[in-house]
Amino acid sequence: MNKETIIDFIKKEFKEGKIRNEMFPMMTKFGVRDYSETVHTIGLNYITAIGRFVEGVASLSECPVYPYSERSHYGQMVAESQASYEIKVNEVRPDSIWYSKEDNSPILICEFERYEKNRRKDLKIKEKIQNLLLAYHQLGGNVPIILFVYWSYAGENPEDIEECISILDNGFKKNDGTYVRGINALKTTYLVYRCVASGNVDNLTLNQWVEVG
Repeated sequence: MNKETIIDFIKKEFKEGKIRNEMFPMMTKFGVRDYSETVHTIGLNYITAIGRFVEGVASLSECPVYPYSERSHYGQMVAESQASYEIKVNEVRPDSIWYSKEDNSPILICEFERYEKNRRKDLKIKEKIQNLLLAYHQLGGNVPIILFVYWSYAGENPEDIEECISILDNGFKKNDGTYVRGINALKTTYLVYRCVASGNVDNLTLNQWVEVG
């Protein structure tokens, strides 16, 4: 599986929106109401749908990840170190996971989350990125692509997102004091996008996906 080919496909789709227009007209034409988890549901399903247009990829939405032992029959779906993360971890359920149809190895993990400028929401963004890093290690630390997308209204300009994204490079400390290290940049590339929601709370279009950094 060629990592760069997949990355190029994702970037092209986010820029041109062929799959958005064809499969999710509520994102590009009709608009959606900002109600409950509606935007989140549409966003994560869109990202999962992109994977189904990539040859050799099987993509799933909200699939739980667990630190399998190296003796597990799940093949490459193993934790880097049971000693490091133990079995006492909370379930991590990324919004989208893409697997190789050839050997069932993970290719991409993704989170899609709303950005709002207040402390509670800032913590939610950090939690989502931490979940990505946990899933990455629980899948063996050999996931080629990490994708994080945050969405916000057109008038909201996130200024501190870089600090949150740095968690992927620098790691973080869990509440129990356990340190979770960052990604191995020799193996893994992460992409960060902002989905700009245009319109108002009663009718939003999600047709602008901008690469960050």
